[in-house]
Amino acid sequence: MGQQVGFTRAALYQMVWERPVSVIARDIGVSDVALAKACRKAGIPLPCRGHWAIIKTGRTIKTPALPALEPGESETVSFSLHGNPPPKVTQPDIPAGPAIEVPTHLIKPHHLGAELRTAAKEAGEDNGVLALNYTKVLRVRTLASQLKRALLILDTLIKQFEKRGYPVRLSEKGAETELVLKEGVISFRLDERTRKTVPPPPPPRPPGRRGEHYYEPWRPAYILVGTGEFTLEFSRYALPGCRVNWKDGARRSLEAQLSDVIATIPLWEATLLAHRLEQEDYEARAREAEKQRISVARAHEVLRQQRGRLVGNLLAWERAERLRRFIAAFKDVGGRNPGTQTWLEWAHAQVEAIDPLSDLEAVTDLGVELSEYFTGRGSWEKPATDWWTTSIP
Repeated sequence: MGQQVGFTRAALYQMVWERPVSVIARDIGVSDVALAKACRKAGIPLPCRGHWAIIKTGRTIKTPALPALEPGESETVSFSLHGNPPPKVTQPDIPAGPAIEVPTHLIKPHHLGAELRTAAKEAGEDNGVLALNYTKVLRVRTLASQLKRALLILDTLIKQFEKRGYPVRLSEKGAETELVLKEGVISFRLDERTRKTVPPPPPPRPPGRRGEHYYEPWRPAYILVGTGEFTLEFSRYALPGCRVNWKDGARRSLEAQLSDVIATIPLWEATLLAHRLEQEDYEARAREAEKQRISVARAHEVLRQQRGRLVGNLLAWERAERLRRFIAAFKDVGGRNPGTQTWLEWAHAQVEAIDPLSDLEAVTDLGVELSEYFTGRGSWEKPATDWWTTSIP
């Protein structure tokens, strides 16, 4: 639990009209939004937007009075301080590794690179970009003119990954290329930056025809032209606080930055490890909380059934008492008849059969057997209202 700090309405009202809310919130240790929300909830008027700028000009603004306290409202405004916020994670300086040489020709390519090269020969184009099936080949978005360079970059990178014990695979569930680290799996892709341009006009119509061009609704509205600049991007959401993309720049090409990618792997491993430990701790706490919740739910269900048994015994006893009164009244009226004695014996036996007090051991038995699958979450497991959950007139 955080530390509690409280102020009276009058003191907080005086504070917000003497200094800006942001300054007061910083001194207290809460956000300005939380402070403003608490003031509005307590009925404390706040300066309008631009109030302190007007005050700096020398002008005076009438301060509204503090409204009276409504019935039932508290005179104290409290805030919970949860300590200082965690420091912002900054990426540490990673020493550059040895330079990685990218060959000018594809020699003994990795099988993933060879499969990409084969698929690209048969692939069509989508607005100028190779239309590849990423469930079967590496995730590369490029024009055919830059395919050779993309193959060289990926082939070199994959070989460097596997040389250090990090295999590369195609995702079985989605169209992703994955790098398998010791602490998890991250996806990556290589994209060529493109720009839109207007496609060339269609050929002119033959002479004697109306219109300047043929009507070709299948012609694209634009085509993509490659820039030759590549970006290598890894899973940004799985690696918070880490560098996850490298791109061609004016000073360094992407090939010259592959050593930086390799040098960043230990940081990725540490980030994934921290995330895994945090997730395991969260799941352990969630399991423990669920275990305690089920234990409480089962205890409530046992108590509910015990109370239901108590009420059932009460109703049975009331029926037995009513029957006894009826039998006594019958005996007073027709008990002298010789044929009624057999009926009276039978009636008393029926009363004893429903009277719970005839078997005190059953009345005092508090044992309840619940199903091992009872968790208290199912809609069919919701307890009905009873005398202990509703007011009895």
